[in-house]
Amino acid sequence: MLWREKHLLGILEDGKLSTTEVVERACMSKATALKYLEGLKGMGLVNCEKIGPTKLWSLAKEAEEEVRVENEEKTNPQVEQKRVEECISVDRRIFKLLDKFESVTGKRFEILIDQTGIKLNIQGVET
Repeated sequence: MLWREKHLLGILEDGKLSTTEVVERACMSKATALKYLEGLKGMGLVNCEKIGPTKLWSLAKEAEEEVRVENEEKTNPQVEQKRVEECISVDRRIFKLLDKFESVTGKRFEILIDQTGIKLNIQGVET
């Protein structure tokens, strides 16, 4: 599930909301919010009730359970440790790819990450 879909499900925890209320809370355009809400509706995770020109969105029972489980996972230290380990695993794969790049091309490749973004450096040529 995409982060925007999870974000919208979290917003709908508060109960039935109009499209306008969802858009304001999600800080996304109406078109984007509707795109993801319609997708969630198609997956059976969100209900939509039309009252005149207004659409009221709410969580379906399946989504309520999913959001509850996700909230429990956020407060569970074992789940948090698993997420940290998954990130470390990704880092190890990146290091292996960098080693392979260097052995195949003979060029040194660096990734620099800081608050301003990500910089790639191949033997002194920044990209």
